[in-house]
Amino acid sequence: MPLSITTNPAAGTAARALEIANGKLTDSLKRLSTGKRIANPYDDAGGEAVQLKMGAAVTRYGTTKKNLQNAISYLQVQDGVLQSAVSIVSRMADLRTMADDVSKSSEDLDNYYQEFTVLRTQLTNLNSEEFNGSAIFGTGASRTVYTSEQGSAGPQVNFYTGGASITGGSYALASTGETATVTNGNSFVATFATTDFTNDLQKLANFRAQNGAYQSVMNFAYDNASIGKTNLEAARSRIADVDIAEESGAFASNQILAQAASSMLAQANNINRSTLLTLLG
Repeated sequence: MPLSITTNPAAGTAARALEIANGKLTDSLKRLSTGKRIANPYDDAGGEAVQLKMGAAVTRYGTTKKNLQNAISYLQVQDGVLQSAVSIVSRMADLRTMADDVSKSSEDLDNYYQEFTVLRTQLTNLNSEEFNGSAIFGTGASRTVYTSEQGSAGPQVNFYTGGASITGGSYALASTGETATVTNGNSFVATFATTDFTNDLQKLANFRAQNGAYQSVMNFAYDNASIGKTNLEAARSRIADVDIAEESGAFASNQILAQAASSMLAQANNINRSTLLTLLG
């Protein structure tokens, strides 16, 4: 190899090795400091695209879980109202049965009817209860809940379609004595039959069973969304997140290479100078 004072191939080679080692060292530092395996888009362009879509899906799963929790709360509020309705109808049935007591006077029957009237009004008021401004009974109470991160394109649960109501036409009290005009306790006894109340209680019990079934469905859907979110996060992590142990080893190796290249570059820069000084005396 000729000796030249204008070029130094050995120094050029060492400089290139130092450049590569420093680049790798910088990338390792970036990965370790950010915790990301894909420090630059060119590290894994395809993987970057996939993990971005997965990240968006994870976020949607989180929102779906919140929606399901709100739907469960809606159903719980509705069930609470139904429990109150059952208690009210039960008390109304008691009053009607108490009115059959032969020892009771007309004044006693009037007193029973006064309480009955107040309870009937309260039962009607319960029918207009709302959850965050949304009706929980009646024609406006039909609800659709989407149970996956796919939103409206995915599976869904529809409940209370058809306008269920506490005091609607499907209940005996509404179709018979509930809306009847009762002027005194005696007509109160004549107007209502025990079966009016037992029929209502059965319908309310059916309504509560339906409510419980939908709560169960929502809880299962919530569990499924939680599992899906966890698994998707794990899959995304395998693409996007750095293996700290592995990258720490790479960092140490790149650090040694950078130091060695820097040292050899200094040696290469001195080779020609030492030879020339010797030749020139």
